[in-house]
Amino acid sequence: MDIRERLAFAGETLADGLRALHHHVEEGLILSTCNRTEIYVATNDGQNGHREIFDFLAGYHNVPMAILERASYTLHDGAAVRHLFKVASGLDSMVLGEPQILSQIRDALNTAREADSVGPMLQRLATDALRIGKRARTETDISRNRVSIAHAAVELINREKRDLGGLTAVVVGAGYMASLAAKLLAARGVGYIRIVNRSLDSAQRLADAVDGQAIPITGLAGAIAGADLVIAAVTTSKPMIVPDVIEERNRPLLLVDLSVPRTIDPACEHVPMVTTRDVDALESLAEEAREAYATEISKVELLVDDAVRDFAEWRQSRVAAKAIASVRQQAESIAEAELERVMRRLSHLSERDQNLVRMLASGITNKLLHEPVQAMRHAESFQSLRDIAASQGVTISDTPERPLDLANTPGE
Repeated sequence: MDIRERLAFAGETLADGLRALHHHVEEGLILSTCNRTEIYVATNDGQNGHREIFDFLAGYHNVPMAILERASYTLHDGAAVRHLFKVASGLDSMVLGEPQILSQIRDALNTAREADSVGPMLQRLATDALRIGKRARTETDISRNRVSIAHAAVELINREKRDLGGLTAVVVGAGYMASLAAKLLAARGVGYIRIVNRSLDSAQRLADAVDGQAIPITGLAGAIAGADLVIAAVTTSKPMIVPDVIEERNRPLLLVDLSVPRTIDPACEHVPMVTTRDVDALESLAEEAREAYATEISKVELLVDDAVRDFAEWRQSRVAAKAIASVRQQAESIAEAELERVMRRLSHLSERDQNLVRMLASGITNKLLHEPVQAMRHAESFQSLRDIAASQGVTISDTPERPLDLANTPGE
């Protein structure tokens, strides 16, 4: 968590980060949520693509390279594609099958489009991920439990507090996750709920929905003073709940932080009678769900396998089309040069005969190209495609259609 919150992109920092990333790579997409920071790139330099990502992260967030190297991992090409498809399908979420990741991927793609940091490769990758994510949830029961990080947090609270009836809860925030948490607490029978938010109007709307009380952000300390538990789910650049905000306690207080960067200062754990939990504390609940849904996981993995194969075929067809065009252009350029040289010596021929010579040259060129062109269309790998093109005197460089890298910071 300490590392992940330093590498998070939220609000305006996401658009700024995408523009900065685009200076390092041809295409870039950032997926940053409460439990992951992932950077997908398409780059001309497949061997050093991960280095470009790490250079960007180290410079943008001022994080030492040694920390990035130790705490991150990199995936290339098909493995990177498979990873995003698993993320979109809910297989790589802390809460198995949770649906919010789809809207987060969609938002990441839209922001990248606005920042002009993605091109055809990553746009196709992200839209395919959204498509396979929807299929996973409609064609399997991976989301049958309909849970989310908020569900897991409330379940954790219920296990630690046992009886929620009569307790007073404070929810900091009024967005999607905070709203869901508040409604789940109300459904579990929490005695009283206070909604604290920067926008009092938003807090009031949520308070009305859960029969609670809306409190302005300036009243945060007072709201916590009489509370038994707090759930924080809000975007903030620095912790809002620090030890000084918590008055001396005479009864236990449970603080659950669903935000990245964190809303609750970890130092609050040292305040007497106070217990803190963050999203990493939900890992054990996630493992229980995996064991219960093993059959559905297998079904989703088959869908992911098909999607990865389809994406690879699309990607190779783009490279093959460019390779075929390059080979044809090379052959036609040679034929045209030879024709030009010969036709100077055949100027005495009639226009009809000169056209026949041109047709002859074109026909020979097409027949010579037929076999290598067909071979490129049906090449089984990028390497064989490059080899065939090379035999025709054309070099295929590592275009943005080829390397695809992923750098992922710890978490999901």
